[in-house]
Amino acid sequence: MNDSFFKRCFLFLLLSLVLAPNADAKNILKDILKIYTTYQEVNIMMFLAGDVKAEKRFGQEAKWFINLTNKHVKNPQTLRWANSIFNRVKPQFRDRGFDYDLTVLEGGTVNAFAIPGGNIFIYKGMLDFVGSDDELAAVLAHELTHAERRHSLKQLRANAAFQVLLQKAVKSKRDRDTWGQIVGALTMLQFSRQDEDEADDIGQTKMFAAGFNPSGQVVLWEKFTAKFGKGDKGILQYLATHPPSQDRVENARRNLAKFKVPETRSMNLSFNILSDIRENMLQNGSFETGAGSKGMPDNWSFKEGKAVSSDLPSITGRHCLQVIAESNLRPARVFSDFIAVRPDRKLSLTGWVRSESGTQRAGIGAELYDAKKRLHGYIWPVLPQKMVSTSWSKVQCVFEGGKDPARNLWLNTAFMRVILQNGPMSQGSVWFDDLSLVHSDSVTPQNFLTAGDFELAGSGAVQSGVANGLPDGVSEEAPEGVIGSVGRLARDTQRFKTGYSSLRMSGADGQNTEMEFAPIQLADLKEGQELQGTFHYCGSGEIKARCIVELLDEAGNPLTRHLVEKEFTTKPDEWQATGFKAPLNLDANEKAVARAISVKFIAAIASNQLLWLDGCILR
Repeated sequence: MNDSFFKRCFLFLLLSLVLAPNADAKNILKDILKIYTTYQEVNIMMFLAGDVKAEKRFGQEAKWFINLTNKHVKNPQTLRWANSIFNRVKPQFRDRGFDYDLTVLEGGTVNAFAIPGGNIFIYKGMLDFVGSDDELAAVLAHELTHAERRHSLKQLRANAAFQVLLQKAVKSKRDRDTWGQIVGALTMLQFSRQDEDEADDIGQTKMFAAGFNPSGQVVLWEKFTAKFGKGDKGILQYLATHPPSQDRVENARRNLAKFKVPETRSMNLSFNILSDIRENMLQNGSFETGAGSKGMPDNWSFKEGKAVSSDLPSITGRHCLQVIAESNLRPARVFSDFIAVRPDRKLSLTGWVRSESGTQRAGIGAELYDAKKRLHGYIWPVLPQKMVSTSWSKVQCVFEGGKDPARNLWLNTAFMRVILQNGPMSQGSVWFDDLSLVHSDSVTPQNFLTAGDFELAGSGAVQSGVANGLPDGVSEEAPEGVIGSVGRLARDTQRFKTGYSSLRMSGADGQNTEMEFAPIQLADLKEGQELQGTFHYCGSGEIKARCIVELLDEAGNPLTRHLVEKEFTTKPDEWQATGFKAPLNLDANEKAVARAISVKFIAAIASNQLLWLDGCILR
């Protein structure tokens, strides 16, 4: 049974009550309520037995009551910040059939919690308590781990008193007292020490994989321990369910050594510093994690041929995937993890591919599975055994339902695994990188600085030398879409704040180092709109720099007035963030000649110093 069944029942009920005598109407009502109660009781039993769909249904009931008894935060800046962090962390967690979601509640309580079905709640008090994006990512990753690992189900199975409450609640959905006790129990679940340790370790690993500073978890637990660790009478719900201790601080600190990340105290606080949201359904689509320790990137496996992580100059980051066909007779295939899909929702896949000699044949397809993960077949919607170039080429395809069994998702498809193939008749190597699988109707907030993450390599190379921090004989590509001081701009895959690379600016005594993004046409903007920008920055020492937003005429020459002139100073080896706002209001003379705006950075960098930029966004 499902919700549509009950909708039909209630429609039938309404018609019956209109047409039937009073006595008959009452009997019909009793019958319908009896069916509903039986359904709920069965659903609870299925939930406690581990059924995911039943857990989702129960979670919706609990969520309904929480929403009924709490006010939601409506401030768009607060919601944008919380959701931007959540949406960066969420793709790191396995989809168990849950639609992980975040609700931000009003109130000063320093609390966040997960209820069954993948529903995460956080109070405004917690947002005020955390001091950075990285600390908030630590909180959300911790709660998402509880949800993914279904820790609440394990606790509720062992709680006889809670099960009595459940039986009482299903007999009356309007019994606020009972539902209040249930929700209270859910939000105050005291997980075992083992579950808490697991949520700490997995959460910190996942937030790091999402591009956040894992030191944020150290800082967060230190703050909790310092403020509430001595039995302060103001101890709050989060601390009752997640008791702070120095052990948890030290455990988070030990994990930094595993990640090979130095402990830092300087975190980023963006609020509406506007992180782009990439809802990539492919785990580790840039093949960065797990490469060093296992040789094969996390979340990918091979059954035929050979595949390894490669440090061949990649499209993005430090690694790509090399798929090797050792003979012409047998293709080499690599498979992603399982991805939950629906045939009625179109998916778009984009990525990059190159070959060893131009004679290798690459293919991208999918294995299709039903709801019980039984293999039903294969589809090849893109690159079916097509020869690919020796240079990186962009590829894209669409996965959608349809009648063509060779190209479309079948009607009973519930899961798929993306296939990356080399061959057949294709001895040698094919490389893949920067793969992204998203819902075709999903919208990524626009960033006018298209190269602002410095992920993609450009065509120009900078030469080796001490000033560039490179060993002799090594050259490095500059990022795509960036111009400026020749020989002093480079894409750095060893130091970055977001994603897998940053822009490194080297210096020369007595000269400024400049970089500039591609101009943004005024025709693409609206008169009077407020431009909002942000960027992360770091220096090898104390370096003074400026971010300038200026108007350009038809020939690309700057006008006198700057829309923005933001000064900032780097601290030694600490990432910081800042932002700006500027209304696009032009006077009559500017309207007559201005055709574009430019965003540039100018810094006085000594020959023995370096400055890094990352995550540059303008909206």
